[in-house]
Amino acid sequence: MEKNTKEFKIILSCNKDAIVEQVFLDTGSFLENLKLPVALYSIFSQESISDLGSLWLTILEKSMVRDTILSMNHDGKTIDLLFSGYLLDEKVLLCGNTELNSNAKALRELMLINNEQANQIRLSEKKADKILNKIEKSELDDVFLNDFTALNNDLINNKRDLMRKNKEIELLNKELKDVNENITMFSYSLSHDLKEPVRMINSFLSMFQNKYGDSLDEKGQRYINQALDGADRLSKMMADLLEYHQSSNFDATGSVDLNEVILEVKKILQKNIEEKNAQIISKKLPVLQGSYTGFLLVFQNLISNAIKFVPEEIIPIVSIDVKENETYFTFMVKDNGIGIVENQREEAFHLFRRLNSPKAYEGTGMGLAMVKKSIGRMGGEVWIESEEGKGTTVCFTIKKSS
Repeated sequence: MEKNTKEFKIILSCNKDAIVEQVFLDTGSFLENLKLPVALYSIFSQESISDLGSLWLTILEKSMVRDTILSMNHDGKTIDLLFSGYLLDEKVLLCGNTELNSNAKALRELMLINNEQANQIRLSEKKADKILNKIEKSELDDVFLNDFTALNNDLINNKRDLMRKNKEIELLNKELKDVNENITMFSYSLSHDLKEPVRMINSFLSMFQNKYGDSLDEKGQRYINQALDGADRLSKMMADLLEYHQSSNFDATGSVDLNEVILEVKKILQKNIEEKNAQIISKKLPVLQGSYTGFLLVFQNLISNAIKFVPEEIIPIVSIDVKENETYFTFMVKDNGIGIVENQREEAFHLFRRLNSPKAYEGTGMGLAMVKKSIGRMGGEVWIESEEGKGTTVCFTIKKSS
């Protein structure tokens, strides 16, 4: 990467489909020749696409992410910028700056130290290869002895440098830990602040119902009950999401009734189910040890996709089945949709990878990526069984609790 000699700042407004709709600030003129709207991934260098995907997924899951280094092209050079992202209603705000904070500086220093060590090791290996070649040729002369002595001295010096740099890495890791703890505390505080407006909405709706409920007709009563139910479920979802995303090693020791999960998913997707007259068929599902929110994200995305990717003239039928053996459960979510060709099944789980035209089927290409991440965090595996034009079955495993 090119070392930054100038300070650049960029602020972008994107929709949830990762499309840049507005540029608030661009001091480096990175986007001056581009016509908006434009796909977000197209403005970053190729080597940053993977990190961009992880950043975007984290923003949608956590509503906020900080300190991700991405690179952009500028006057024929590749420039590093430190990006933060924020989910604001239906928009995502991306803020980039070439002035790195202590966290990013520590990461960059770690990369430089590792590269320096790797170069020293490669140099020592080359010298060792030369000496071995001389041994094979029986050239045990003064030059060989001098080379061996020099190599030995290099290894001793490298060992000293390694000890010193390990100490530096230890200090840098401590700094990174402190920064991450501060970010965690900030995220926790922000999430609790966001709960307050929901609590207020619920409170005022309850007061409205108590005071004016008797004067409302049947339709009005139904509307106020639906609003109260939505506010209550939103409050619970925020609490669950806070617990689920607070740590990469989230607590998955709770007891989860998957039948209740399916009922909640049907409530969330009620509008889509009614619009397409979809049928959701599930047999009796087990009660597992795990994360309620994790399973909710999995089944919500799988059932939503199963309803979406069905031709207009066909009524969607989604069946949920489970098999078990001594060590794990295997779940199967099957649809009667358009199917997936064999060479695209693995690609379907990649972030931002859409297999169909956006005009034909709306979406961002992130649903299965979120499913794979959630299943992986619960220790399972996920794969696709499908044939083009004959429906798709998404299978995943969950280990039985010991």
